[in-house]
Amino acid sequence: MIIDAHMHIWKRIKGRVRNEQPVLALGSGKIRIGDEEMLGMPASFVDCSALAEYVLAEFDAAGVSAGVVVQEYLDGPQNDYLLDIASQHPERFFMHALPNFFDPDMVQDEAGDLFNRGFRGLKVCGGHLLGKVSLDDRRFFPVWERMESEELILSVDFSEGETQVPEFENVMKAFPNLKVAIGHFGMPNRGGWPGQLELCRYKNVYIECGGIIWLYRSEGYPFKGGLDALRSAGQKIGFHKIMWGSDWPRTMVDFTYRQSLDFIFKDDSIGPEDKAAVLGSNAANLYGFKMSEPVKRVPLITEG
Repeated sequence: MIIDAHMHIWKRIKGRVRNEQPVLALGSGKIRIGDEEMLGMPASFVDCSALAEYVLAEFDAAGVSAGVVVQEYLDGPQNDYLLDIASQHPERFFMHALPNFFDPDMVQDEAGDLFNRGFRGLKVCGGHLLGKVSLDDRRFFPVWERMESEELILSVDFSEGETQVPEFENVMKAFPNLKVAIGHFGMPNRGGWPGQLELCRYKNVYIECGGIIWLYRSEGYPFKGGLDALRSAGQKIGFHKIMWGSDWPRTMVDFTYRQSLDFIFKDDSIGPEDKAAVLGSNAANLYGFKMSEPVKRVPLITEG
C-alpha cells in the first residue's frame, strides 16, 4: 500500500506570499507573484485548478492508495473545498486545515472551528511566518494543547536552515506527545540538517519527503542526492520515521508524478521492509488509513 504523505489540491488560487504579495492565476498553469510570471503547475491545468479528480487519476495510474493533503498560503486557504472532497472520498484523503497564523489572537478560535467542522490536522507554513510570527508564541499553545490531547496531527514546513528549530523545540518540550510531520524532508541541502531532522527524536515526530525532487531537481531523475539523503536519514532516525510525498502538482512542472515515486520505489539499496514503511505503512499508522491491498499500477504504453 502506497500513501502520498505530502500533496496539494485546490479549487481556485487565491493566495498571498508572506501575507503581502497576491498570487494570481493566469491560466494554462501560469501564475503571477508580484511582477513575476511562472509556471506554477503543469500547463495542462488550463484553468489553474488542481482538483481532486486530477490527482486521483495520478494515484490510480501509479498505484497509490491515498494521499495526505497539506495547504499553502501560496494557493490560499482551501478549507471548504477540502471538507467537500473528504466527504466524497473519505478513504483516500487525510486533510489538513489552514488557519491564518498571521493573526495569532484569532488562531485559537479559527482552529477550533476547523476542528469542529471535521478536520483532524492543521498546517503551519513556517517559511511564510519567519520574521513575523514565532512558532512558540504563547497564543498558539491552546491549539497545540488540544491537538496533543485529541491526537490531531500538525504538518509543519520550516524555513530554510535551522532558524525556526529552537522555536519548535519549545513547542515540543511543552507538548512532547504532539503528533507532527515535518515537510520538505527538513531541507537537507538548504541548511536544515541536522536541526530539523533531529526533531524526530520526539516520539510522535515524523519527517516526509514531499518536495525532495524539487530540492534535488538539478540532478534530474533518479535524484541520487535525494536517495543519499533518504538513506542517511534512515540510518540516523530510522526508516520508521520517514514518509514519501510527491508535493503534487507543483513538482510536476519538472518531473512526472510517477518519477516522484519511482526513484524510491525502484531503488534496490533500501530493504523491502524499510521501503514499504517509507512508501505507505508509516503514513497509514500516523494518519489512520486502513491498510488495504495495493493499487495495481497501469502499465505505460512506452513499456510495451
